[in-house]
Amino acid sequence: MKRKKYWFLFAILLLSLTSLSQGQNLTLNKSSSEERKTMSLNPQPSSPQDPIDHPIRVVTHLNESNYKELLSMNDSFMNKTGTQVQITNIPDADAYRQLTEALEVGEGPDVMLVNSPWIKSLAVGGYILPVESYQKSTNGSDAISSILQLLEWNGYQWGIPLDMDPYVLVWQEHALQTMGIPDIPQAGKAWKDLMAKQESRKDKKLIAVPAGDAYAFATLMGVMGINPANPSNEGLESLSKLRAELQFIESVNVQDAWTSLKEDELVMLTVPASAAMKENSKSGMLELRLPEQLYVENPFLLRGRSFAVSAQTQHPEKAAEWIAYMTSNHSQQLWSDATGCLPVLKEMYEGGQFQFVQPPVHLDQLLKPAEEKTVDSPLEAKWETFSKTAKIFLNGKSTEQEYREAMDGHPKEKTSNE
Repeated sequence: MKRKKYWFLFAILLLSLTSLSQGQNLTLNKSSSEERKTMSLNPQPSSPQDPIDHPIRVVTHLNESNYKELLSMNDSFMNKTGTQVQITNIPDADAYRQLTEALEVGEGPDVMLVNSPWIKSLAVGGYILPVESYQKSTNGSDAISSILQLLEWNGYQWGIPLDMDPYVLVWQEHALQTMGIPDIPQAGKAWKDLMAKQESRKDKKLIAVPAGDAYAFATLMGVMGINPANPSNEGLESLSKLRAELQFIESVNVQDAWTSLKEDELVMLTVPASAAMKENSKSGMLELRLPEQLYVENPFLLRGRSFAVSAQTQHPEKAAEWIAYMTSNHSQQLWSDATGCLPVLKEMYEGGQFQFVQPPVHLDQLLKPAEEKTVDSPLEAKWETFSKTAKIFLNGKSTEQEYREAMDGHPKEKTSNE
């Protein structure tokens, strides 16, 4: 009888253990299902051991000719390394919006090549990685200091510069010599002497400026030694006297302006450096000047492009390898030859290493280490105001006082009788 009781108790115990085991399995299965669901909604990055089957995805914001050159350089990179890189271009004016919308939904590229002033806002938005996180040593560290300032935020560098395309003042030496002037004026009295010589040219204009182009306006003022954001009284007076000697040109008439410059109908022209380089390759004999002090104080005017690595990338090392190839000395020379844009590596302007560029580019202040920057550029903060105010002033439709009041943020209200 006792043995039967033992068997009965053993059977009950076995059933209890079996039931408990099934209950635990149900709980674990439910947990695993939820975990898989979470992982599908929030995919995890691949482990370092996973093979890279997909190409590096790159998005650029370039014109057609520059995009074709980048594709050619990328073909060389892929042939050399075996790494596949897929490049998509967004030439549209709203490229920044398109790019950030893709990044917001997790569909961004691995690498971006965008306008350098975009880098800080992309960093603030959390869209890109600091350079230090994926590239321990970079050619970007040898870049022009003013360019690097555009790429810094919160104590880190967020982009690697590719080029710069600042506006320059272009002239032909022969045109100045016929006026009895040995070289382009620096500032102040020299410009007054040039204006006096200009009086003998009768109906000919002195300088051509792209119509409505604020970058060209700022360059003209910078070459004359005038601070666009806070000009001196003497500077504005000189600019006022120059207004009658300006010829404003539309984009469709730029080639006519080049012809006028060659025929001494014009003496000077303000254009992007890339345009000056391309034109000089056709005819030669051009000289140019960058208003360096203006660019040191306002780096955004250098109009460069920079690479950035997306915070979403799963292949930062491969992205860094591609960027390093595109920013090497050899690639910088190829890019400059093809696009006319200027390199950003300091060493390419030192020791005659940049002699392949014609006309030669002489830099001094931009090659010096940058002083610690504590405030943003006043001109950049007032850029929209400057764009409108400078256009009205240079067209002779406002006074020196009105220009100053507008830039100070309190323009005079005009009455209906004025």
